[in-house]
Amino acid sequence: MCGWMNGMMSGMGAWMVFWGLLGLVLLTLVIVGWVWLIRSLTQNPVSKRPHVDTPQDILRRRYAAGEIDEEEYLRRLSGVGQS
Repeated sequence: MCGWMNGMMSGMGAWMVFWGLLGLVLLTLVIVGWVWLIRSLTQNPVSKRPHVDTPQDILRRRYAAGEIDEEEYLRRLSGVGQS
């Protein structure tokens, strides 16, 4: 009984080590994937830069809000277009 059990246990031990290492590798990949996902969702990519208003946008907004009249809007708009 001792002879064949000893051979079987050494073979099973090798498989246990293999499956243990495979599980460790898979667990590592899952953790790395989660870290990558969280970092990619929280970082501000270059393509999502905050919108910067152009001078024309600012003039349109001021004209719409009534801060400047049509004459002032057109005068300033023509000045912005030249620069």
